[in-house]
Amino acid sequence: MKNLKRLLAIIGVVLLAGMYVLTLIFALTDNSNSGNMLMASLFATVFVPILLYAITLVWKWTRRKDDMIPQISEEDSGIDTVIFDIGKVLVHYNWQKPLQDLKYDEKTASAVASAIFLSQQWQEADRGTGTEEEILQSFISNNPAYEKEIRETFENMGKSIKECSYTRSWLKYLKRRGYKLYILSNFSEPLYKRAANEMKFLELIDGGYMSWQVHCLKPEPEFFQKLIHDFNIDPTRAVFVDDLLENVAEARTQGLHAVHFTGRKNALQALAEFGVK
Repeated sequence: MKNLKRLLAIIGVVLLAGMYVLTLIFALTDNSNSGNMLMASLFATVFVPILLYAITLVWKWTRRKDDMIPQISEEDSGIDTVIFDIGKVLVHYNWQKPLQDLKYDEKTASAVASAIFLSQQWQEADRGTGTEEEILQSFISNNPAYEKEIRETFENMGKSIKECSYTRSWLKYLKRRGYKLYILSNFSEPLYKRAANEMKFLELIDGGYMSWQVHCLKPEPEFFQKLIHDFNIDPTRAVFVDDLLENVAEARTQGLHAVHFTGRKNALQALAEFGVK
């Protein structure tokens, strides 16, 4: 920015000096245009600085914001990797939403919720050991009387996921600073497939796993270790962000730094303590 201002200032001085030299020459040679040249020079004395100032403002406004974001350095922070949970950290998770959209009465909604979202089979679906049809049938077996409604809810469960308003800008900022970004999340394949439109921010992620992909669940130690080993992560230089305390505790046991996510403001403050700013 300083070099640009210096260059524009030199150009302005040269232009003005040239116009006043021409005015002087016209005056010495009794040229009839000397008066007009003097007026033009006086006008340029005011106009040229304003024009140059406008150019610098336009350059400043159109400059890419990430050009002004400082890159991380080992001197500033020992952390170079941030690992995120997805649910209730990068996306809102509201299992009541699909039931509300389907307009079930209270009794039906309660029965379907118990058969799907609040069941043991929901967690097993996250493990990814069964096919989609097997997962669906396990939900139906919890309450066969509501098979129709369970099938409808299963197809609409993607509506339980909504990207948080801050997610994309947060990830972009961290990437521009130079952090490596990974995910480690309990997530079933059927839910992921139905919520894909709300999870396009994953294109900003450098890698990681959803539980269904590797048949592990947090807080199982092997889930953390697989991520660390497969992506060559140095645990002493990585911080894990999760909304569940049991997962945060296990991450620390596995040598990672960890932040308990209770809101973005809280997370930013906690990350700053590790030098992630």
